[in-house]
Amino acid sequence: MAPTAQVRHAAVVAVAPARGDRTLGPRRQSIATIELTSFLRRPVAALAMLKHMVSSVHFAVISYLYFTTDPSDFRALQAYAPVAVGALMILFTMLHLHGFVSTVCCLGRARRTLRLQSWWRVGDYLLPASQIAMFHFVSVLCQSYQAYYLSQYLVDRTAAFSFSVVVALNCMVTPWFLLSRHKVVHASVVPLVESFLGFLVSTLFQSVVFLVPAVRYSFDRRLLNDDVFTTRLILLGRCMLVSSPLDLVTKIAIQFSSFVSLRKLVESMHNRAATSVKLTSKSTRNSRVSQHFVLQFHQNRRLLAYAIMSSVWGVALMWVSAAANWYRATCPTTCIYAFAPWWTLTCQCGYVKINCATSGITHDDVVMSLLHPAPLGSMVFSIDIRRCALTHGIPLATFVPFDNLYILLVAFSNMTDWPLGPNATLPSSLVSLSIRYSNLTELPVIFASLPSSMTYLRIEGASIASIPDSFYHAWANTPCIALNYLNLTAFPAALDGAALERLELRGNRIQHVPSEWHPPSSLVLIDLSANALVDGPWGWTNAGRVLDLSSNPIASIPANVDSTLLTTRAVVLDDTPYCAFSNTACRSKCAHLCQANKINDGRCDWVCFSAACNFDGGDCDSFGFTKG
Repeated sequence: MAPTAQVRHAAVVAVAPARGDRTLGPRRQSIATIELTSFLRRPVAALAMLKHMVSSVHFAVISYLYFTTDPSDFRALQAYAPVAVGALMILFTMLHLHGFVSTVCCLGRARRTLRLQSWWRVGDYLLPASQIAMFHFVSVLCQSYQAYYLSQYLVDRTAAFSFSVVVALNCMVTPWFLLSRHKVVHASVVPLVESFLGFLVSTLFQSVVFLVPAVRYSFDRRLLNDDVFTTRLILLGRCMLVSSPLDLVTKIAIQFSSFVSLRKLVESMHNRAATSVKLTSKSTRNSRVSQHFVLQFHQNRRLLAYAIMSSVWGVALMWVSAAANWYRATCPTTCIYAFAPWWTLTCQCGYVKINCATSGITHDDVVMSLLHPAPLGSMVFSIDIRRCALTHGIPLATFVPFDNLYILLVAFSNMTDWPLGPNATLPSSLVSLSIRYSNLTELPVIFASLPSSMTYLRIEGASIASIPDSFYHAWANTPCIALNYLNLTAFPAALDGAALERLELRGNRIQHVPSEWHPPSSLVLIDLSANALVDGPWGWTNAGRVLDLSSNPIASIPANVDSTLLTTRAVVLDDTPYCAFSNTACRSKCAHLCQANKINDGRCDWVCFSAACNFDGGDCDSFGFTKG
């Protein structure tokens, strides 16, 4: 008997009732089902193991970042409900670990299949193929929103376009399998292709584009001062992390639907394989499998219409993304990063850097013209101005068109004042403000009314002997404050914000700290180095906080101070009289005002720009200063 005839005979015998039986047993699978199941079993298992393994690592890393990132960084990233989202990431980690183990060990398929089917079913109102089409539509809708959202923040054109291409492929390829001659192709190939493409956009894309630099940032804190790297990472974080309820719904929908469809697919493959009749001829099977992928256009016109509309949508997505990324107007040379939002073709600069010394700019009017929105667009995210005069600061009206401005950096200027101007304030979106090395002798009034979003405030390198308490009260909700090299003579006791995380008062003339001031529990860094303290605020020490007292005239420490705080560098006493007599946990400094960790930290520190300090390890090279 021929092999095909044997299989047909076996299938007939399998479904025939035994003599004397009054009820029919469960119907056996057809030859086509057996062939397709055998053909798809290995690709499904391979995809499942790869996806579950990579996804479990991916979500574990995201969970780690959610629970180790500082609250101030979450605030800057505008992360939505980080604690709750972090818990969801742990849940997805466990789900994918469970899926990986279940795929490898093949445990308890039947019961779990019923449960997953109960999650996935929408009732008896739709045919199975229509249900699959509906869920594909929801998935594509969420992915399309994410592609649009990425175009608002991603500055890597290749990455943004690649994401859109994968979403477009899901639109143009997947629905056509619903027109196959066999229902197994509907129920297996569509979830297989959709799960694979969803894996690319939701897991691999995030891992390569966002997680790699985020992990670098988490372990190398020197990158905190690299303005270009930090700006890029913040933009990535804003589009990769959950930022709103709608963003949460779309991201969770993509991840959860992809997981459930893959588990249902794996379990259905296993259940069919358990009841399949083994084919005796592999060549016969392979020759017949392709017949089941023949498309039928006349049996279900609704599915045909959906496949056509989905394909048109995919082509439109690819065209819009290509136009936004590759046919956009050229930005000025001062633009370091540019966005490529959909539906626009003009320059939309994200990071503007102006160096007057290296560009030969001598007049402030030229600087203002370079900040005009016409050539830059209205989506400017960061403005970095170096070695420009800016005697009277930057007119606040300049920032009005930039309602997305996040970072404002002004370094090495001749600023003597910064008038507030009529009916003008700093942009409400501003999160980071830094004025470094200026000619200010008093703090401009503009700093007394900071936006509520302000997270990082840095003022250093000026001759400001005192700051009114009203300014400190206005900064109560600012977590990170740096007032370095200002010649301050008094500790800012009026600064009692409960949200304070980092306080830097380096290089001032503070002689004592008030005993009645108690640091909030959230404060992890107090930098009082290079002041005039003869005794330290030892009551402020604890294991979770760094107290830097280096380069102060401190000759001794109380006996009740735990010595492990010195060895673990929780208390830093470098370059003090105490270290002259005790070498315990003390390190040398190249200059009185230059801390060792400030060299080659990504930020140009003028106090470290000397031969003894290796010219700040190259941090000032991009500013154009002459070494010597």
